Amino acid sequence: MEDLRTQARAAAGGLLDAITSMPEVQAVYVLSSSAITPRNVTRFSTESDFDLAVVLDVPLKEDEWRPRPADTYALVRDRLPAWIPEFSFTLPVPWGRMEVNVHQLLFPYEADPRTVWNTDKCDAYANKGEPLLDREKAFATLISHKTRQQLQGLESEAQRLHNRITWDVREIPLRMARRVGVPTGHFVLSGALDEVVDWMYARSGRLPPNMKWKLYSLGALGLINCVQEDLLIEAQQCDPLSMVDLERRCDALSDFCLSAGMDLSPGAISAVRRAYQQATHHLLGAQASVFTERPTPRFVLPQEA
Repeated sequence: MEDLRTQARAAAGGLLDAITSMPEVQAVYVLSSSAITPRNVTRFSTESDFDLAVVLDVPLKEDEWRPRPADTYALVRDRLPAWIPEFSFTLPVPWGRMEVNVHQLLFPYEADPRTVWNTDKCDAYANKGEPLLDREKAFATLISHKTRQQLQGLESEAQRLHNRITWDVREIPLRMARRVGVPTGHFVLSGALDEVVDWMYARSGRLPPNMKWKLYSLGALGLINCVQEDLLIEAQQCDPLSMVDLERRCDALSDFCLSAGMDLSPGAISAVRRAYQQATHHLLGAQASVFTERPTPRFVLPQEA
């Protein structure tokens, strides 16, 4: 793996040198399996892309911020340097051609407090990002700030997922299979599998990575053992037309949850749902009290003609 990654970086060397020399560049980061960082458990292979982030320091007015980055970029298109490469292209490597993905970011847009990074973006830069250039470490400081924002919400996210899992690991899949068909039950259970994986990350205080690394990283980070990995694999296997197979999958995923310390007995499920409902209603308590102080509106049926 290291030899392949070294060859890949050598192939991209001219591109990296050219980009890091540009005055408009605030930072350049190598990402994902291409990056060499202590907390990166991804694997580089001949199937890997070479992911690169180029952070530009381009003037941006406060009223030019838009929720979608593309909309802001369109407003400042005439300020972007002409040398910016295409997002995706290929370079020759000893094993053929390697796809290069150049992720382009505007530093003022990313630094704006209205710009929120999702969990896999935070994980990509905080745990799988290798700086080749970072002027005054400004982008590294921003990465830490955005990541802290996401980490602060992990406890409540773990609670939300725990509540959902009590429904989606067995009750809702079997109910929907009986209501509208077995394939729907399998579909719901596949969603529950993703919820269980995200819960494993959240309860350990880790940000869930990008979808393509979620399952692999559970084992690579030591969050699951071999027996638990086998249970997850068993839960993924599917005969979408079989009710018996749906029940088998439910059992496998329930066994995994039990092995991870999640009690799914009827009493424990009731306690989790009750606690989550109370916590959710508590957030609305102040607003609800305002309404209770007002007169109850009267609804009068219209008179018949």
